[in-house]
This record gives sequence, C-alpha cells and structure tokens, in this order.
Amino acid sequence: MSSEIRRREFLRQVGAGVAGATLTPVVLKAEAGGPATRPSVGTIRDLPKRKLGRIGIEIPPLSLGTAPMGHAFYQAEPFEEVVNAAIDAGVRYLDTAAIYDVAEQRLAPILAKRRKEVFLVTKAWDKTRDGALASLERSLRAMGVDRVDLCHLHNVGQYTREEAIGKGGLLEGVLEAKKRGWIKYVGCSGHLQVDRFVPVIDTGEIDLVMVAMNFVDRHTYKFEEKVLPTARKHNCAIVCMKVYGGVTGSWDGYKKRRPGRLAQDDRLRQEAVDYALSIPGVSTCVVGMKSLEELRLTIEAFRNHRVLKGSRREALLAKGAKMAKEWGPHFGPAT
Repeated sequence: MSSEIRRREFLRQVGAGVAGATLTPVVLKAEAGGPATRPSVGTIRDLPKRKLGRIGIEIPPLSLGTAPMGHAFYQAEPFEEVVNAAIDAGVRYLDTAAIYDVAEQRLAPILAKRRKEVFLVTKAWDKTRDGALASLERSLRAMGVDRVDLCHLHNVGQYTREEAIGKGGLLEGVLEAKKRGWIKYVGCSGHLQVDRFVPVIDTGEIDLVMVAMNFVDRHTYKFEEKVLPTARKHNCAIVCMKVYGGVTGSWDGYKKRRPGRLAQDDRLRQEAVDYALSIPGVSTCVVGMKSLEELRLTIEAFRNHRVLKGSRREALLAKGAKMAKEWGPHFGPAT
C-alpha cells in the first residue's frame, strides 16, 4: 500500500477526509447482526482553539513534534505520511530542530507544498552569537525556507546565564536573526536545570516558552511552579512538551519505536492529555508521534479531554508523585 493510500485511509478512519473534503466525523455502519460501532475519533479542526500568548494567533491544542521520527534510522516515507496526515487533521504548529538528525531535511518536500499551512518552529543551539546564527542558517537551508515563524533558544537549561543571555551569547544571535527577517518570534525550550529559565524569560525578549510538563515530572522538575508564573507575567505563550513523559530508553527507545512512558495504554494516555491541557495558560501541546496509529490515538485523547479538577486531580497528582520516585530525574538534573 502506498504512502498516499495509507494516509487517505487514516484520514477516512478519523473522519478528517482528504484535503478539501468534508470534515464531518464518519459514523461506521453496524456489523451484520451486531451493535453499531461508535463514531470515529474525528479531526481536531473542530476543537476549541487557544490563543498563543502575546503572539496573538489561535491554534489547536494539539501540535506535532518531529523528534521521535526525525532520525536517519527511520525511513522517510512514514515521516512524510504522519506529518501530512497531522496537517490534514488540523495540526498547525510544527516543531523541529537541527539536533533531531534528519527531521529538517525530511520536512523540506512537505514544506515546499504546505509551508503556508503551518506555524513553523525550529531551534538554535550554541554558546555564541555567531554559532547560533550559523546553526539557524543551516536549519533554514535544510528545510528549504527563507524564514521560520519562531526560533527557540534550544534546551536553555544546558547554558549558564552568560552563555544564554550575556554579551555575544545565544540570545544575541537569535535576536540578530530576527532583525535579519529569518524569524518572527523568539522562544525558549528545555527540560532540565529549571532555575536557569527565569532570567532568560525576564529579558522580555521571549514570546513563547516550551517546557517539559506531565503529571509525573511536575514532582521532579516543577516547571509549573518555578517557571510558568514568570512566563505568565510576560504574557508568553506556554507550550507543553513531554506530555507522555518521553520515550523509555532514549535513542534505543526511538529505534525500537517504543511509545512514550505515559502512552502505554489508553488510560495513561488520557490522564496525560487531561493533565497537560488543564495547566492554566497552556496554549498547545507538542506531541511527538511516530506512526499513524499513534496520531490516531492522540487525536482521540485530545477529543476526549476533560478538565482535571477536584478529587480526580488530587488522585492523579498522588499517582504521579509515586511514579516520580521510580522515574527520578530522567531528563537530566532538575537544578
């Protein structure tokens, strides 16, 4: 079965239709002599959109990260079919980075046809102004575009304050890229060394903050209480990543196509999505998905979202606290 046929079949299953077709969810007919099957999980196009902080645009609550399937040991065809299917289903925010191996290169043919449909995000990573500019220039070339919508200071926790925001440092390079018209907005991302984020956000130059948040890691890294108040003070867009807790086994986990730690079953997946979407101020969740099936299951979880509150919230946080003791600081040092 060709990539295009598989993608169309996926869209038929989730009721998204093909580009330009109706977006009405499909209700499957009953099996002979049996009960009617439930409606398809549908598209995310009809879900309430959320404002992307001071950037001002509105986007769906589900966005796509390209890290898990951006490695050369994956074939290019599944990458293209998942990204295209996600866009067809309503995803608008597309996250990538040079460090994701060949993800940017594999995006190039997709962007050649669909650049205007997505809010394109990449990342710069270097300890110097000139190094950051060079890394971003390589990213633009790899994707075949002359600009991106937003560029992150990639993994802020790995830099000292001077390296991140000092004279001749990373932020200076990204701001220079903004002056040159290579990017429109500036973000910062990361999942470790939490205390290093606030000084970066307090520069006032950061439009969007993307950090690791899930109901387990909130007990270890505590971005929710240590960083989000500062992001809200500056009206930064807040984007949740590591919604499923990341893959078990790092590179080995990617090679073996393991699901995220919190995507092992339907209940965990739903709890993870409900937690992430219930964090005050979260604009969207960047989720890395490696197959059409993972995309289908995630769309279903987002469609079934219920705000986490009351005793249900308390029970899930208690569950997360126990799991955090098992996981430990698996993204790296918290402070």
